[in-house]
Amino acid sequence: MTGFIQAGSLPPGSKLPAERQLASALGISRMTLRQALDTLAHEGRLTRALGGRGGSFIAEPRVPVDISNLMGLSAQLLKSVDSAASRLLDAGTVPAGTSVAEALHVPVGAAVHRIRRLRFAASTPVVLEDSYFPADLFPGMLERPLTGSLYALMGMDYSLAPCSSTEELNPAVAGPAVATLLDISPRTPVLAITRTALSADGRPVEYSRDIVRTDRLRIIVSGRVEAQGEQPTGA
Repeated sequence: MTGFIQAGSLPPGSKLPAERQLASALGISRMTLRQALDTLAHEGRLTRALGGRGGSFIAEPRVPVDISNLMGLSAQLLKSVDSAASRLLDAGTVPAGTSVAEALHVPVGAAVHRIRRLRFAASTPVVLEDSYFPADLFPGMLERPLTGSLYALMGMDYSLAPCSSTEELNPAVAGPAVATLLDISPRTPVLAITRTALSADGRPVEYSRDIVRTDRLRIIVSGRVEAQGEQPTGA
């Protein structure tokens, strides 16, 4: 069955036949079929619905995104989908709270630009971004176009493009406000990513809290050996 899905024989949104019919068509027992369906659901290849119109349905494919790659989300999405876009929710200059000040190495209460955006893969909202930038490093930033690549803007207009980042990943539940923006149920599991991006000279230039729909994005983290000849310590 996995082969059918990968080959596109069963396009996204297709409803699978009843278990008895499907098991017979595949020449396997219903117990084996149920185990296979459970595995596919766990991998995000199937969605399930209850009720009279319920059943198992082929899920939309998850778009791979490497969060350790600083090329920008839109560029990565466009490798897999026809279009990627951003919607600006709000932007303003605010005093830095404790966590923001600590991440950006500025005093508590220092001016920072806050930019909230909703990111789309095709027409589906996939990421809610809440980003902060030191106002003294980016004067006039909020007057620039803010729906394109912010990293490109930081590099071209301020020569402060991020060159490295540290990221913390935590499981979370969407909640009502986030769910409304991402068009999901409030009880949907999501991934919360906290990121601090650094410029080439090591200065923190962005602190971001992102909420990611893992039913639509497949998160990847790349690794590398820090120095030539250094041996990896992990398994």
